[in-house]
Amino acid sequence: MEKNVFIHSFASVLPEFHLPQSRIVDWTLESHARSAGDFTDKFKDRLRHFTLTESHIRERYFECGEVDDEWDRHRIYKISEKNPNGSSIEERNHYFGEKAQRVFERLYLDKVPEHLIHVTCTGYVSPSPPQIYFSGKPSAPEITHAYHMGCYASLPSVRMAAAFSHQNETVDVVHTEMCSLHLDASLHTPEQMVVQTLFADGHIKYSVSQKKQGPSLKVLVIQEQLVPDSLSDMTWVPGTHGMMMTLSREVPIKIRDSIPAFVNGLCQKAGVKPNDVLENGIFAIHPGGPKIIEVVQKKLELNDKQVEASKKILFERGNMSSATLPHVWKEILDSRPENGKKILSLAFGPGLTVFGSLFEVSL
Repeated sequence: MEKNVFIHSFASVLPEFHLPQSRIVDWTLESHARSAGDFTDKFKDRLRHFTLTESHIRERYFECGEVDDEWDRHRIYKISEKNPNGSSIEERNHYFGEKAQRVFERLYLDKVPEHLIHVTCTGYVSPSPPQIYFSGKPSAPEITHAYHMGCYASLPSVRMAAAFSHQNETVDVVHTEMCSLHLDASLHTPEQMVVQTLFADGHIKYSVSQKKQGPSLKVLVIQEQLVPDSLSDMTWVPGTHGMMMTLSREVPIKIRDSIPAFVNGLCQKAGVKPNDVLENGIFAIHPGGPKIIEVVQKKLELNDKQVEASKKILFERGNMSSATLPHVWKEILDSRPENGKKILSLAFGPGLTVFGSLFEVSL
C-alpha cells in the first residue's frame, strides 16, 4: 500500500440472545417439522445428519430470539404448514433496521466519527440505520454503505477506508450482520441444514487511519481474485421471505485448489517471501465452516497455532458473515503477538471470490 494505513480500536457488540448450539439445532429441526407438517423422528433424524453439532460450534448469538416453542407469538418465525416460510423479507428488513440502530446507540452514545462505513449483507433499509441514528445528533459523519458482498466484505471495506483516510482523519468501519433473520424452514436440503446451523449474528467496529493508535494492524497489501468456473457455487440473493443462499459442495475444493497461487501472489505483491509467511505467520482464515479452515490449513501446511484464532471464533460464535474476519483480527491482537508479526487474511464469498490481505502487527 502506497501510504501507511493502520487498523485499530476494535469494539465488539454482542447480539441480545446467547444460545447453545444444541438448542438452536433442536429448534431448527422443529421449525422444519412444522413447515413440512411432518413431526416424525425419521424426518428430523434425516435432517439432523447434516447439521453442525456442538463439537463444531459451541454457541451462537442471535438478535432474533424466537428460538422457543411459542410459534404463534413470533414476529419472524410464525411457522406452520399454512405459513411454511415465516415472515416476508420486508418484515425482516424492518426488524434488522430496528436492531441495527441499537448497535449504533451502543457504539456512539457520546461521540460522532468523522467518516463511517456501514457494512452488511443481512438487512437493507434506506435511510440506513447509521443515517437514522446520527440524524438526531448535532453533527453527523460522512456515511458510506458497503452492502451485499457477503463474507469477504471486511477487506474491500478496509480498502475503501484506506482510500478515504487523510493525514489526520480516522474512518470507522461498522459491521452489523444478522443471519438469524434469514432461516427458511421450508427448504429441507442438506445444503440448507448446513447453512442454517452455521450462520450467526455479530457486530463489530474498528478504525482505519494513517496514524497508529494503540495496538494496530499495519496494512501491507489487499488483493482479490475470482475463482474460474465458480459463479454458481455460492450465491446470496434477496427472496420473498428473506435472503437466499446457495452453497455447493465444490466450494472447499475450489478454494483449496486456488489458495497456494493466490497466497504466493499476495506475498510477492507485498515484497515478502511466501515461505517466511507460511512458516512463521498467523493466518486469519474466514471460518466459512469447519471444512474451509481444514482444507486451507492442510493445503498450506499450517500448524494448529497458526489458525488458532480462526477456529476459536468459529467455535465460540459461528459464521457471522462479514463480521467474522474482524472478530478474528481482534482475537489475534488481543493475544498480544510479537511486534512485526505477519498476519495473512483470507476470506471467501459469492463469485466465487477470494479476498486476501497481508498485515503486520504494530504494537
